[in-house]
Amino acid sequence: MVTQSNTKESIRILLVDDHQVVRDGLQHMLEQEDDLEVIGQGADSEETFRQIEKLKPNVILMDIKMPGVDGIELTRQVKRKYPACNIIMLTLFDQYFNQAMEAGASGYLLKDIKSKELANAIRQVNNGQIVTSNSMHQKDRFLPEAERTYIESRNPDVIEELQMIIPPPVEANQLMRLSGRIESSLNSRVLQVIGSWEEGTIMTIALDKTSTLSDILQILRNIPEVQRASEESPLSAISPKLLEKAKAVPRVNNRIRKTVFLTLDKN
Repeated sequence: MVTQSNTKESIRILLVDDHQVVRDGLQHMLEQEDDLEVIGQGADSEETFRQIEKLKPNVILMDIKMPGVDGIELTRQVKRKYPACNIIMLTLFDQYFNQAMEAGASGYLLKDIKSKELANAIRQVNNGQIVTSNSMHQKDRFLPEAERTYIESRNPDVIEELQMIIPPPVEANQLMRLSGRIESSLNSRVLQVIGSWEEGTIMTIALDKTSTLSDILQILRNIPEVQRASEESPLSAISPKLLEKAKAVPRVNNRIRKTVFLTLDKN
């Protein structure tokens, strides 16, 4: 693949994340850019080293929270063996910045980054620059702690962050379409998507301004592929393991979060 404007080779990218749906979503997003090429994926340290040796990526997008060897230690090992590899940490968590930089990462980005910003960050790192997520250095754009505590105690229906649990099966392409429509309809940003085809999916989004659950549910029900949106769980379709994963997802900046359940059309 080459760019439209010149004959430079495309930037070769390896995606490392233990969630298949996240890797597929990132690949779909990045391959919209003419000068970026996702050449492979890895789910753990062993697969990552095999892919590096075989494919020789320019840039690696690396998650932090992975089973076994985590992303920070894996970054340290990769940089020791392949010092020319440029690694960008792409994570939900902002508290591991110093450790990631010390391990040799060239970038530290939060998963609420926009697709164009991520593409530009990859280009910058490939050119030898260091990149960090702007949102790490901004004040919390949501409610101050005192006001948040008041609202949670007096009006818990007002929320800043939405967690959607979707029973299986969910195709990657269907999930990408859904996330785009949700971001547009709710004026929001997808922070994290985890899960699998067999088990189901958890999508966490941040709302750019507070809203009520009743308004959110009405908007979700108007999205074409959404068959059902409710606070009530369709228990027969949701596995206990998926519910446990949902509970373990941390809130960013202690936002007021609500969990809803979506059922999608099977068309």
